[in-house]
Amino acid sequence: MRISIVAGVATSLSFASIAFSSLAAGEKPVTLDNVVVTLGATTYRIPHLEIEGANLPWAELAKLFLSGDTNVVARLARVSARRIAVPAMSSESRNESRVTRAAYRNLLFENVVSGRAATVHADGGEETVESEKGGVQHIAWGVSEAKGVDLVGIARLAATRSEADAPLKPVVDEEIVDSTRVENAGGDFVVTTGRVRIAGVRGRALQTPADKLVERLEKFNPAKPEDDSALMGDLLDALKSFEAASIDVDTVAMTGKGEPAAKPFASKIERFGMRKVAGAGAGEIFAEDFSLRASDGGNLSVKRFALNELQFAPVLRGAYPKVERVDMRGFSADLPDPKTGDASRIKFSVENASATFENFLETTPTKFSASIDKFIVDLAARGETQTTARFLALGYRELALSGLAAAEWREKAAEASLGPVAIDAKDMGAARLSALFGNVSSAAFSSSPIISRAATLATSVKSIDLTLEGNGLVDSVLALEAKEQKISVDKARSDYAKAAATAIATLGGNGANARRVADAVSAYIEKPKRLHLRLAAPKGVNALDVLTRKPGEILESLEVEASADK
Repeated sequence: MRISIVAGVATSLSFASIAFSSLAAGEKPVTLDNVVVTLGATTYRIPHLEIEGANLPWAELAKLFLSGDTNVVARLARVSARRIAVPAMSSESRNESRVTRAAYRNLLFENVVSGRAATVHADGGEETVESEKGGVQHIAWGVSEAKGVDLVGIARLAATRSEADAPLKPVVDEEIVDSTRVENAGGDFVVTTGRVRIAGVRGRALQTPADKLVERLEKFNPAKPEDDSALMGDLLDALKSFEAASIDVDTVAMTGKGEPAAKPFASKIERFGMRKVAGAGAGEIFAEDFSLRASDGGNLSVKRFALNELQFAPVLRGAYPKVERVDMRGFSADLPDPKTGDASRIKFSVENASATFENFLETTPTKFSASIDKFIVDLAARGETQTTARFLALGYRELALSGLAAAEWREKAAEASLGPVAIDAKDMGAARLSALFGNVSSAAFSSSPIISRAATLATSVKSIDLTLEGNGLVDSVLALEAKEQKISVDKARSDYAKAAATAIATLGGNGANARRVADAVSAYIEKPKRLHLRLAAPKGVNALDVLTRKPGEILESLEVEASADK
């Protein structure tokens, strides 16, 4: 999209080296017609421009212009003017894969001091990109207003950087563009925005020219990364060469043809923003009031979605992005389910959900916490399926869950704790689980699947603590069983309690611990109020123990607590 520097700010680079070198001292405007200049692969044409309040006499400015000096940075730094007006400007650039043509309207630079403009105004413009494969893309942008535009800094961006760790420098304090539009030639895909505001822009020249980087990206084959092994590094450098304090976009709308083409899709975001954009990442990325109407009749919506402290650099190294917090509010989905039937729909919603990641080992978090409120699945909308039939028979037309989870690795102790993991299901009951694992090394968090899998096999379970509360699900199961067996609920409860106790004791080897667990489970079924189980192994139980020892032998070697509140 032609927003920010492009819409009236980067354009200054196109003609500033000409316009400012044509200034005349005094109050009478100085004009210059039919100016043509080529910078790199781009040629700019300015039919007419006017300058008022130049700081240098005509002869000196003319010498700057006619000398052919290509040091644009030095030339811009010498120039001051009260006003520079360019009614129209066009540009054309070519490379191996595309031709780009652009037109700009009514560019106005005011209060330029030593190559820095206090304000830059533009009435908008258009751009057409034609690819060698025949594709055409049209871009248009509306009125823009920029403040604190460092033209010298923008000129520096056009060069190629040789210093790897060159600092980023301010180029634009703030710019606002009232609207943008991007579409392909057939109108199959259209993106529009309302007001766009970007503030605190800093940048530096790239080590690889942008047009060359785009060409390499188009030719890149993910299956053969060795063909351009330096590409990801150069792309990361480009991302790190741009910063912005904030970016805000009002009303992003996307429409296009779907499958089938007669059923278009439409998506909309009322507000999109980014904060502290730097180092190939952002302090925050958020979207508010997102909606999607898909071609297949599906609908998605989210009131707010946000990512905090996001870093894209790991992606370019073949890993997943690093993020410290994820928040979502007001999510809902209503999707068709053609595998089940035309009337079947997959409907679910989440009121709130969040996750926090901390104590990173490279890009892998070793501390985690999450929560979800009112995750609701509409079972009735799905209809009779293998998944939903049993719940519907139990009388549940929806599942409504809330829960939380946490986990942490403690390096010094080589331990990892899970929990509490808690789930509260409406009209069913609640479950709470905690566990402690031993012999957990840093290798378990390796990005290599082979290394992490081997480390996980060496991990041992030191304790498990489980609590079940509530009688909703148990009572529903017993009521259905009684109905199907044509017996009383009390009889079904007694039968289930005895069967559960027998099964657990048998599987556990009929030892003291097995009977202790069996008695507690049986008592809970008899009167499902609260069941608590705790299994502890001070020395731990690992994968080798599970493979070589009988379940009963393992169970009897543990410290076991089992109780049921009646």
